[in-house]
Order: sequence, then structure tokens, then C-alpha cells
Amino acid sequence: MATLIDPECSPAWTDGGTLLLPVAATAWPSPDAPLQLDGIAFVPKRELHVTVVGRTLGAHLHEAGLQAETLAVAATLDWRFERCGQWLRLEARTGGRRRHSIIERIALPALATLHAWLGARLGRQLAVPPPHVTLYTSGDDRGIGVPDAASLARLSVRAVDAAELGLR
Repeated sequence: MATLIDPECSPAWTDGGTLLLPVAATAWPSPDAPLQLDGIAFVPKRELHVTVVGRTLGAHLHEAGLQAETLAVAATLDWRFERCGQWLRLEARTGGRRRHSIIERIALPALATLHAWLGARLGRQLAVPPPHVTLYTSGDDRGIGVPDAASLARLSVRAVDAAELGLR
């Protein structure tokens, strides 16, 4: 079933240089309780969103003066998505520190459309980030950046079953 990005919210650049699209809380509420999984204490994300442009690409767009134009193009796209019912536990290690997250994959055609446009404006082909929503985190409430399919494969620890999340 298609879910809409919250029509009351607009895509917005964060202070960290990412472009986020909020998910309608009425259509997909945030988890309401912490979760223990694989001996790790996860906390629910307070708000759900899709990261449309990550930090690295966001910095390139800022340097190229394309942030406002990117927002304008993003506003013309159809940001409906479908939940895929596929959950993954991710882990990233940085400087001896571990960060964990649990994500749900989504189908989001507009993401590829925007990245194709961005690539044309920057004069290079861009990898499309794997569309997902972070549901839980541990070690850092920002989650783990997943810029491309290779990164998702490298960061994925395992698939998570719906029953482990208290669903179904």
C-alpha cells in the first residue's frame, strides 16, 4: 500500500547538509518502545524520514550552489512509496566505536529520478541510495548513512523478522 510523505511538511536541508523528507506520522507512526535485539538495546527514532541526499552529496550540491534548485525540483516529484516488509540490522564501526540501526526498505521511485537529475546537473552519474527508513538506533541517534547498494551490503549484519520487531 502506498504511503505518502507528509503533505504538511516540505523537503528541508538539515544543518548537517542532508536533505530529508518527513514521513507522515499518521500513516507510519514511529515505534513506541525500545527494543532488545542480538544483545543490543535499540531506541526508537522519534520521527521517521527518508534521507534523500546524504552529507557527502549535500556538500557537493552546496559547493555547486544547487541546494535551492534541488529543493525546487524535489517539490515537483511524487514522493509516494511502498513499504517492502524487509527489515535489516546495520552496524558501522568508526574509530573503535560501533553504531547500530534497524531499517525498513521501501520502494521510492522518485529517489532515482532526483538522483538522475542531480547527476546531470553535476556532470556525473550518481549512485542512488537504497531507499529506507531508519526505525531504531543504538550508539548514535542519527543512524548510519547508506549512500549506495555496496554500502548497504557491507553494513548489513542480518535480516530482521517482523516477529522480532513485535509486528504481526
